[in-house]
Amino acid sequence: MELESLQIYWWLLISVLGALLVFLLFVQGGQTFLLSASDSSEASRRMISSFGHKWELTFTTLVVFGGAFFASFPLFYSTS
Repeated sequence: MELESLQIYWWLLISVLGALLVFLLFVQGGQTFLLSASDSSEASRRMISSFGHKWELTFTTLVVFGGAFFASFPLFYSTS
């Protein structure tokens, strides 16, 4: 593979991961409004337990995005 095709691959990967991360963060922000809509503590507890899996996915996406960003710009990170 040529250097140019590898750069395109990394930019595509970073763009997809960044867009997924932003989407998941907005989803989590919208879920916090649902907690104020519940009247009982039991309904609130059920909602919080159902949101847990989305938090794990968001933070996993954040770590993968950071790793991909580090891998795509090694010279920047080594000099900064």
